[in-house]
Amino acid sequence: MTPPSPAENLNQIHELLKQLGRQIIDIYRSAPDIFDDQNIGTELEQFLNAYRDANNRLEYPRLRIATIGTTSSGKSTIVNSLIGRRIAPIEAGEMSVGLLSINHDEQRRLVINQTPEAAWETGEWTDLDDQDIYLKIRSTMQNYRQLKRNTECVAPQVKAYFPLLPARDIALSGLPDEISIEFLDLPGLKSVSDRRNLSVIQSQVGKAFSLVALDYLQVNEEKRQRLLSELQTVVRYYHGHVESMIFILNRIDNRGTDDLPLEERIVQLKKEIKEVLDLAEEPDLIPFNARLLYYSQCAWGTTPLDSASEVPQALRIQFLEALFNDCAKVIRENLSENRELRQWFRDLEDNVADQNEITDEDLRKLLQYAMQWSGGKKLWDCIQTRLKDSFSELVIIPILVETLNSFDALNESLEILLQARRIGTTEEVNQEKEKVVKIRNDLQACLSKIREDFHDTVNVYMAALKNDNPKLRLKIKQETEANGIQGFSAVFDSVRNVETDLITSLIIPIRQSFHQKESMLQVKEKLEPVIGIQLAQEIAQNYERVQKVLGKFSKHKNGRFIKRRVPTNDDEALAELKQDERVVKLFYRSIRKAISRRAEFCLQAQAKQFKEVLESLVENQLKQLEICLTVSKEYCSITLSKAAISSLYKKLLQNPPALPENFFEIQDLSRKESKTEIEIVGSETFFEESSEIRRELYTEYYRQGSCFKSTRRRLKARPVIEKVKKPVVKKKYSEIDYMELFLPSPQTMAKQWSEGINSTKGSLWDVLSKWIMDRLDYVNETFEQSAINITDLAERTLNKQLEIIETNFQENTQKLHEFEIKKENIIATRIELERLAKRKDQ
Repeated sequence: MTPPSPAENLNQIHELLKQLGRQIIDIYRSAPDIFDDQNIGTELEQFLNAYRDANNRLEYPRLRIATIGTTSSGKSTIVNSLIGRRIAPIEAGEMSVGLLSINHDEQRRLVINQTPEAAWETGEWTDLDDQDIYLKIRSTMQNYRQLKRNTECVAPQVKAYFPLLPARDIALSGLPDEISIEFLDLPGLKSVSDRRNLSVIQSQVGKAFSLVALDYLQVNEEKRQRLLSELQTVVRYYHGHVESMIFILNRIDNRGTDDLPLEERIVQLKKEIKEVLDLAEEPDLIPFNARLLYYSQCAWGTTPLDSASEVPQALRIQFLEALFNDCAKVIRENLSENRELRQWFRDLEDNVADQNEITDEDLRKLLQYAMQWSGGKKLWDCIQTRLKDSFSELVIIPILVETLNSFDALNESLEILLQARRIGTTEEVNQEKEKVVKIRNDLQACLSKIREDFHDTVNVYMAALKNDNPKLRLKIKQETEANGIQGFSAVFDSVRNVETDLITSLIIPIRQSFHQKESMLQVKEKLEPVIGIQLAQEIAQNYERVQKVLGKFSKHKNGRFIKRRVPTNDDEALAELKQDERVVKLFYRSIRKAISRRAEFCLQAQAKQFKEVLESLVENQLKQLEICLTVSKEYCSITLSKAAISSLYKKLLQNPPALPENFFEIQDLSRKESKTEIEIVGSETFFEESSEIRRELYTEYYRQGSCFKSTRRRLKARPVIEKVKKPVVKKKYSEIDYMELFLPSPQTMAKQWSEGINSTKGSLWDVLSKWIMDRLDYVNETFEQSAINITDLAERTLNKQLEIIETNFQENTQKLHEFEIKKENIIATRIELERLAKRKDQ
């Protein structure tokens, strides 16, 4: 038996949903008094609201196709080639910096939503042509990029509506006529560096079928590992459905003569992608030339090939001129062995050059070849197959889930009423009333005990996660899995990944900048992809100021710090020292902001793992909560637990958890010290009297000669004692007060930041623990309120039953039987509806 197509399955499900709605209305009309109860009436109203919403969405179901991928891999060109229009900006550089939603609609309009801090034109426009839409979107993205340099802001959210190729050409896409198609052109990961914008993108990609673009120029031996690492990060951070992804190796026209054969490259990449993303089997990887298909498809337009093209001649020639200019190499390679076809292309190129009319027949023939040569046909065939496999998961189930949950809550409330109505004696009714009251009275103590037990359990788990002991973590992992709680080891890995990312993407680059004496511009360019333009600019400016400050300081003897001191009576020097300290503190403050911002971004990227653990804990808690209404000293014939749990599930779906904020805080190590030292402040001179012996010269006369003596003279020295005064210079000493400023050296700064991140992990676990506790408390409180509502319903219904027993019990018994038959038929419809929505053989 041939399985139904997505279109057939969609019609079957829509009809069953309508049938479910008709049956609910019919059962209400058959016994309106049953729905008079406040609780049941509210459940009915909530079901009908969910039903109407689901019915409207199934009238015009939407399939979302997101393009994600590595930086500058041609995502926007791929989008344009698949929609048959030049809409997504494709200038050189990363132009996909906002959230661009392209929707099929025969009525053309452009909507740019008003967002906080928006410095671009917002509003709604109709009847714009493709060029006007393109220019407005491009201008919006450019303005956003400029604004991001000065302030943090929400990325532009742009929605464009016009006819799209896959919605018009059903044979190409294989989609039902009723389906509304939305393409999401998303920014590369390097354009998203803040948690708020990442969260918006995750919410969109999580509901989408994804095309993942890779750049052929990045697959050589030197760059491939970096490419695979970025791919892993993109897929993990954007929370895409890995099982419904198609990978596109774009720009294969850049393949060189000496490159590996393309087939070998594809085989190699498929194996590596499977390993990196931990896939069960090798993925679909399509070699693709987006530019060739883009020019050819836009020259033809959005109509099916068996109909007429709506593209005017001037626009046809414009796209074909670009085709022959930019894709000459590809065309030449594919025509080398076909002389006749080569001549046909030459003639077509001549007609384009001469501005001659280009016929539909020529365009049709060109597009068919472009589909083959570009990989477009392979891609569309693959999209058809994968959409068929994932259609229910991506389109139908999200539409039905709230309706099914609302029906379950209504059904369980009705079941409580029916169970009460089956009781035939006053004595039995009074006994059941006593049991319900007893259960409600015992509920508070039971819930309190469960809350305390779960708090103790979570605290034990978190304490183990804080500990770096692998044996203890393994023990906790085994214990949690034995209790049905999955993912705690993944949470530990996630936090460790955050720590590693902070050190490798922030701390090490800044330390290297100090070591290599890099310029402010170099630091800014290095940090922009990690923390955004504005914060990177702030850190780079503070870095440059710190560099200048460091030149005034000398090394401290311990080597970890640098020091500068100035006298306290030198006001100018003190002011300068104070400014130096302020510069360093500002630098630390900007580093703290960067660490906190990047940490929140990384945690948001891994929010899926945290929420999975939380959901596992909640499921475990629900099992314990259900016991509160099922374990009693006396058996109660009215089943309260199912109704309470169904009501709780519905409320939890309407209030999903969100990650906490503000994780990291790091203190700076700079310090000031006052010091007093005795120093020479000058000198004084005085005279001291002393006796000195000096040698005095005098003339001595003497006679000399034997016969004729004569008088002669000579100089001689003799000691003389005299009093003299000598000047004496004496040093003057005084106590001098100094102010010393100790700053950490760049190496010490980096080490301290790393240690701060490591030590702050404990507070991170505390924040996550509180987040988990708060959610479990919310579940506990919500369950308590649901249980109270259900026990109140049971008590009201039992009171009503006392009246029925005393008046018209037999008549009500017959009506009750008819009501139960209708209710069973409705349940059968609901079961079949879910079965069709979840089956995989479409």
